[in-house]
Amino acid sequence: MMIKQLHILFTLLVLIISNSTYTQYSTLLNFEGVTNGKNPFGSLFSDGNFLYGMTVTGGINDDGTIFRILPDGAGYEKLIDFAGTTNGSNPSSALISDNVFLYGTTQAGGTSNQGIIFKILPDGSGFEKLMDFDGSTSGGNPIGSLVFDGTFLYGMTYDGGINNLGTVFKIKPDGSNFIKLMDFDGVSNGGHPYGSLICDGNFLYGLTNVGGSNNLGTIFKIMIDGTGYLKLLDFTGTTNGSNPLGSLISDGTFLYGMTEKGGINNIGTIFKIMPDGSGYVKLVEYTDSINGSNPYGTLETDGTFLYGTTWKGGEHNQGTIFKLMPDGTGLVKMLDFSGSTNASYPGESLIYEAPFLYGMTTTGGLNDLGVVYKIGMTTGFNIIDKGSKFSLNPNPTSGSINISTSLNGIQMVSITNILGEEVFKKEYILDEELPIMIDISDRKAGIYFLNIGNRTERIIKY
Repeated sequence: MMIKQLHILFTLLVLIISNSTYTQYSTLLNFEGVTNGKNPFGSLFSDGNFLYGMTVTGGINDDGTIFRILPDGAGYEKLIDFAGTTNGSNPSSALISDNVFLYGTTQAGGTSNQGIIFKILPDGSGFEKLMDFDGSTSGGNPIGSLVFDGTFLYGMTYDGGINNLGTVFKIKPDGSNFIKLMDFDGVSNGGHPYGSLICDGNFLYGLTNVGGSNNLGTIFKIMIDGTGYLKLLDFTGTTNGSNPLGSLISDGTFLYGMTEKGGINNIGTIFKIMPDGSGYVKLVEYTDSINGSNPYGTLETDGTFLYGTTWKGGEHNQGTIFKLMPDGTGLVKMLDFSGSTNASYPGESLIYEAPFLYGMTTTGGLNDLGVVYKIGMTTGFNIIDKGSKFSLNPNPTSGSINISTSLNGIQMVSITNILGEEVFKKEYILDEELPIMIDISDRKAGIYFLNIGNRTERIIKY
């Protein structure tokens, strides 16, 4: 009897330790409807001070809102109520920044009710509608976010275009020079892209939800001028997943992504692939709903782990938060969403602002209308974090970037591009009181990776 009691006590202790190690969850905001929006479906954006986001519905007109909030949950401000024809409605993406304006899209609204592209200042002033999508010609109903290379904004529409399967486009930040780069056509290049593009300065990389040889989605790349399209992978279902509902990310060597379906039990996969289409590896194959199912959105990284969410599965079948190593090992379920307690059905993706991950859920919380939340861990993060004064400013940058870190002594600092090629390397004597400055103005616009010690941080060059 004593042995059995000790075994039960030990099991409970392990569970308590595991829970305290991996989950420090808190709700920052409960959405209420008219006052602050409801049912967010995209991701948050951080400018280093505020978190910015959008809700699909709610607000005065029930067409959605733009808001900002401090990372501790204070300082909530509703920046705009969407109103349909005049300024769009039902945004389901994330905002991006050029260090002056925030840019985004709405899924509907505008002149043709096919969505718009807009910009707005971070304080909520200066709203400007840059373009109305018309459906057939320019595309319609953009779901993903924009990406900026310093000259053009790039994006995709879910519908519209010649085949009503979506488009790839670019436009200047002032609303001029709209160019449709490609019409999706189904079998040859996919259709209905749900996520966002990423850019390496030469190519744009993306996923489609359907189309390709098996009508289960594709991975593709295309040059920023619209030429050089290459289908990197056709999803096939059981063997490599199907129907991705998010975007790719890069660690400088591999592209990583998730599929919402496919795998042995058709409940999703996590994968990596080289930018040339070689080296595909299925990292995770979801086989039971307890560990999560139907991964939705885009992965995030802190330089060591990959983090993501599943739309379903977990103890309450309302989604999970997980982490894993880039080689597919070390998968850990960090949180089970449970409805009113901590919300349910997480939105597009997490963002990492050390030492926390921030995200939104579409439902759950006190009003069952979704929440803004953060989650941190007492283990699992790298030593360098914001609490230890590690920061990059400005980021995105057009040239120079200032780096502050609490690391002292001699450290090698290097920068690699999205292909893993080293473009900068220099040894510095670091002092936490004296930031260092690196100039990358001679580099092409795109995504780069700063490496110091055991920490990697993304740099966006425009």
